[in-house]
Amino acid sequence: MKKASAHLTFSLLFLFNSITTVHGEIANHLFSTKSVSFKGSDNNWEVLHEMTLVGTDILFQTTIKYKGKFDKDLIKSYSHYLISYNNGTIGGERFLLNQSGEFHGKKRECGGCEFIDKKKEVYYEIYWKDAISTVILKKVDKPGD
Repeated sequence: MKKASAHLTFSLLFLFNSITTVHGEIANHLFSTKSVSFKGSDNNWEVLHEMTLVGTDILFQTTIKYKGKFDKDLIKSYSHYLISYNNGTIGGERFLLNQSGEFHGKKRECGGCEFIDKKKEVYYEIYWKDAISTVILKKVDKPGD
């Protein structure tokens, strides 16, 4: 009986120790993060695009500010943006500006896109009213730059 108990204890300790070691290695890999930000403006718009790599998931978040005079049509009807770079398209979405003329997108998953930390710039096409604006965003070290 003592032999069986000792064997069971040894087996459980071995199993527990193996699981915790592997779990620690996976956790370090899955929770590592890397971020990149792009910022730019034209006569009508100021845009900040942020991407975060969390493990293997790519998240992005967009902030758009209208620089023109208050326009009630822009807070009542949707505009649309499309993000691209020289090798492809990242994505886009419809948006409404708030009363301050701003859109603050929620952090969302970027399914199937590439983490573009090596790119120097990205392009935003903003479709609003009957116009299309192209804003070139340059890579910045920090979102506040």
